[in-house]
Amino acid sequence: MGDDQSVVCEGFFKGNTLEDILETYLGDLVGDAVYDRYRNQFPLLIKLLDINERLSVQVHPDDTVALQRYDSYGKKECWYVLEAGEDAVIWLGFKKDVSATEFYEACRKGTADELLNAFHPKKGECYLINPGTVHAAGGGLVIAEVQQASDVTLRLYDWGRENNPATARAMNLEEALDIIDFKALDAEKCIARGPRSGEVIFDTDKFTMTHIDLTGPYSVVPEKFGSFVLYVCTEGAVEVQAPDVKGENKAYRLEKGQLILIPAAIDECFIIPAGGSASVLESFVKVDENEKDDYINE
Repeated sequence: MGDDQSVVCEGFFKGNTLEDILETYLGDLVGDAVYDRYRNQFPLLIKLLDINERLSVQVHPDDTVALQRYDSYGKKECWYVLEAGEDAVIWLGFKKDVSATEFYEACRKGTADELLNAFHPKKGECYLINPGTVHAAGGGLVIAEVQQASDVTLRLYDWGRENNPATARAMNLEEALDIIDFKALDAEKCIARGPRSGEVIFDTDKFTMTHIDLTGPYSVVPEKFGSFVLYVCTEGAVEVQAPDVKGENKAYRLEKGQLILIPAAIDECFIIPAGGSASVLESFVKVDENEKDDYINE
């Protein structure tokens, strides 16, 4: 989880980091199967991205490459659009099959975006970004990002900022060429446009995301997930009623853009819309118990 630790803001554990709690409660926090695989590495990162300036054109490695080169997990991620301005753009994958040489030369010439799909996102849409998929965004976006716990990002092109000493950042174009997926993007598999309530948006091998519209109490039973469950409030506000560490019922309010972690050991809790209606994004970890890896998670 690195140096940037999430800190509990309410309740008995207020002021403690997520790592502190994980080291104490182990599988009770994340689920036994999740803990057996990830040990003391919390497996997901949830970020709120407020994008105005264009993000660099970038790519992330898969688990195999990330382990070999960076001693890290790979980075599969989903972007759920909370807000989108008129000029918002998400660049995702290639319009057609291209070669490594063609893309390399386009990055050097400053025309890399011409090879990429440019989508104009709308509120409520969700974009799956698989490892190897070249992507960027800009123009006024607020995004809830759900991703594997990895910060490995390889920058390929930075809209000319890389040529200005005042704005230049490290670039990784040559390093990344052998991990890029140069085939044309199958957009139908990567974009969910306005999912219905209760519909699984993306069911990946790492995590599952579901959009839920609330008009009344919503029961959460972590046991059925075999994992902790994360909820991001995406519209309105909600009250989460759950037992604390002493077994006493507590109420926690979430405004739009805020999130809460429901530990795996909790029997049941309820999410109740404030003001009559609200929406949340539900995420949990998936574990293949037959899958093994060599990560050091002691």
